[in-house]
Amino acid sequence: MQQAKWEESVCRFIEQEDLIHPGDGVLVGVSGGADSVALLRFLWQMRDRLGICLRCIHVEHGIRGQESLRDQYFVEELCRDLGIEERTISVKDRLQDAVLAQTAVEEAAREARYAVLTQEAEAWEKELGHPVRIALAHHAGDNGETMLFHLVRGTGLEGMRGMPVKRGRIIRPFLSSSRAQVEAYLAGLGQTYCQDSTNTDIHYDRNRLRHQVMPELQKINAQAGDHLGREALYLGQVADYIRQVAKDLLAQSRQGDLLLAEPLKDQPSFLRCQVLYLWLAAYVAGLRDISTAHLEALDQLFSAQTGRRVELPYGLSVARTYEGLEMRCGDSGLEKEDLCHTFSAEEIQEGIRIPLPETGKYIEVSSFSYDPKMEIPRKFYTKWFDYDKIKNAIQLRYRRKGDYLTVTASGGRKSLQDYFVNEKVSRWERDRVPLLCDGDHVIWAVGYRISTYYKVDDHTKRILKIQILEENENE
Repeated sequence: MQQAKWEESVCRFIEQEDLIHPGDGVLVGVSGGADSVALLRFLWQMRDRLGICLRCIHVEHGIRGQESLRDQYFVEELCRDLGIEERTISVKDRLQDAVLAQTAVEEAAREARYAVLTQEAEAWEKELGHPVRIALAHHAGDNGETMLFHLVRGTGLEGMRGMPVKRGRIIRPFLSSSRAQVEAYLAGLGQTYCQDSTNTDIHYDRNRLRHQVMPELQKINAQAGDHLGREALYLGQVADYIRQVAKDLLAQSRQGDLLLAEPLKDQPSFLRCQVLYLWLAAYVAGLRDISTAHLEALDQLFSAQTGRRVELPYGLSVARTYEGLEMRCGDSGLEKEDLCHTFSAEEIQEGIRIPLPETGKYIEVSSFSYDPKMEIPRKFYTKWFDYDKIKNAIQLRYRRKGDYLTVTASGGRKSLQDYFVNEKVSRWERDRVPLLCDGDHVIWAVGYRISTYYKVDDHTKRILKIQILEENENE
């Protein structure tokens, strides 16, 4: 009885938020954990009522060894038992650089997961002839944690809303449900699920919040996480309304790269900050590094003297002009020609160090004979490449049209432009990423990924060693 009541409440939430329409395809991302298994079981139970077609995708990250494979086999068996079409897709190759560098693995895994789900949904949509939604199993507790996570980093109303119920084709049907309700649903079905050991690793920020901060809040109120999650939903509705008002104001205020002060001068500060947020969004994808402090600094710039300016991430700069605020992109005076060096064979053999403009860092290039017993370094800013695969004189430069990376072992290519777009690198930052190049073939986009083609293998005889160093630093 309790199970049926909860199913009914989730169906009402889906209808209220307009998440699914009859005839839609719903692609469920299932890790094997409690939440995603519950979502799959719920949508399978309600498939006739909702009028949906159902498929499952399991993304195998390849970073937890046998435990990861256990999850894969569990999801495959569950889908066989339910008669649901399932695909397991590995993203191990995409995560290799982050794993080796032991940095940003969680974020890299998330981005790879979303990329796979989006690609599969788009392909199925063409086949189905109906919209395809991507269903994710985040619940109210997750949303409360996300809200807190954004708050401690510094955020405005957009961050306080937590996760949106829907964004594009992504939907979150459980966002009004508690963790306890999800687990009770599984218990009522007698459905087992997998436990991910990395969920208890407090080296991850999210896990520290979940296992160290939330328990303290739950001592004040046992339902603290769920209450925060539901408040985030409410704030999301408020944010949507304010966003629409801000969009109208932005349309009145924007002239090219200029944001006029006059239409905004009598508006409350919080609304001006929302207009500023939307204005910046036209220049930078994601705005991950834009905080409330940046927005407040820009708001104060409206009352500053002409000529004053605020420096922002992504190489952006905003200046006060007579009419308002002017966006000046890449206004540092740095030109691409400031980084263009072709290495001679002698320089590489002897070793050479060259400064990287505006970074306070140096790039050091050298070569040596390779012994297979040598251990390839796992440092983020030290890379080894197969020297003998390089066909042209090696160049250190900024990007140019036609640059590309090899992204698969079979030789699959991706343009550098597409790679930067997928990684959400702002268009101005793209022009400031140092590249080691073999003609148009990018060996290493420094700070990002290396080309698969130049990796050391069993046939390697000579190593090209690249290091990024601070001034006077040695490895």
